[in-house]
Amino acid sequence: MNIARSEQVMSTYLRNVLGERKFELIPEFVHDDMIDHATGMRGPSALLAHASGFCDNIPDVTINVEEIIATENSAFGIWNWDGEPVNPMGFSESGSAVFPTRVMSFFRLQEGMLVEYEAFVDAGQVRKQITS
Repeated sequence: MNIARSEQVMSTYLRNVLGERKFELIPEFVHDDMIDHATGMRGPSALLAHASGFCDNIPDVTINVEEIIATENSAFGIWNWDGEPVNPMGFSESGSAVFPTRVMSFFRLQEGMLVEYEAFVDAGQVRKQITS
């Protein structure tokens, strides 16, 4: 495994799969036994469900990659999105929609393939939305 491949996998996911909705690329970099911690599902179909669900919920989504940091066996993608979600993650006490727009995706890779995916949202942004 090398750093360039780790960076390429994250870039493909953020820029091509999410940004351009090229879901057909998923099998090219996802191991058959990959675990997606957001869905609890495994394999390419798990990432397909995750990515297509996200994009379906934000039909006009635009992905803005802030930074990709890679090692030989991992990649961190810090990104944000613009668009109008159909369904928010929840609602604040005042009834305002809550949907964090800044995300960090973490990929663990083995032999150039994605084997574990976790997504983290900006806690300060969520706190601000919940209290608004």
